[in-house]
This record gives sequence, C-alpha cells and structure tokens, in this order.
Amino acid sequence: MITARINIDGTIRDTQYYGLVYLDSDKVVGAPSKDFESTSYPEEEGEHIIPRTVDAAFDYKVKFFIKGTTLQDANAKIKAFNDNLYSQETVGGVKTFKQITFYNDYKRHKIVGYPKPISEAETFWRDPDNQVHDVVVVEWTIRVTKPSLCEFQTPSE
Repeated sequence: MITARINIDGTIRDTQYYGLVYLDSDKVVGAPSKDFESTSYPEEEGEHIIPRTVDAAFDYKVKFFIKGTTLQDANAKIKAFNDNLYSQETVGGVKTFKQITFYNDYKRHKIVGYPKPISEAETFWRDPDNQVHDVVVVEWTIRVTKPSLCEFQTPSE
C-alpha cells in the first residue's frame, strides 16, 4: 500500500491513522512561477516584459479513500479529520486553520500549507450484499502560500 504522512500538530502520522488511504495526488514536479510583468502597446508587435519572477502560490490536491463499516462511520472519520485541521473560537465560531505538512512518500513531495476541510465526496460506494465495507473517495486540498517551504525531491525514508 502506498503511504503518505501528515504533520498537523507536531507529530508526523501515517494518513491511515486518520482513516485516510492515499490514492493519488497532483502531478506537480515543482512550484509554478508568477507571470512576468509585461507592457504592450497597440503600435508595437508583441510585448515588453521584465524577465524576473518568483514562485506562485498554488493548490495541491490529494485523493483518499475512506473505508468504513457504514456510511455514517466514514462520515465520522471525515469529521474527526477535519476537526484536527483548525482551532475554533467558542464565541463567534471563527476557525483558525493550522499550517500542516503533507509527506507524499510515493512521489517524494513535502507540501507545506493550509488545509481546506474535506467537504465533498467524489464517490460513495456501498456493497449491496454487505460483503465489503462502504467506501468513500474524497479529495483534499492544501493551499500552499509559501512555495519555498515545499520540497519536490525529498529522499525516501
């Protein structure tokens, strides 16, 4: 089984600790760059650019499946995982998301950013004969705001 790990609160844990089994992720091999600053004039062909840029913020998407004994069990695992991603003020209900680190062991990526909670499932699968547990496929998004914290060539451990 392909492994992936997450550091949410200072402890690196396999995603299976949260009931998430890694399926796939974005195919990025490096952070994208911001566009060049450019100027164009109607009387001139092309454009003038300043050929300097820096890395741009980006979203990194990861696909997991969650195996539960019932659909309610899978939903409970998603809720429990989402609850780990932020702290919430008791007055006003404002959520403050934690910066997390996602280690994609298969692709050797280290992604650092702010998670979006899992709020939608791609697939719900229930065995009509009740021979196999229910399966839910979800996509999780990490917003990378500082690409220099990420690594796209981490050594295998």
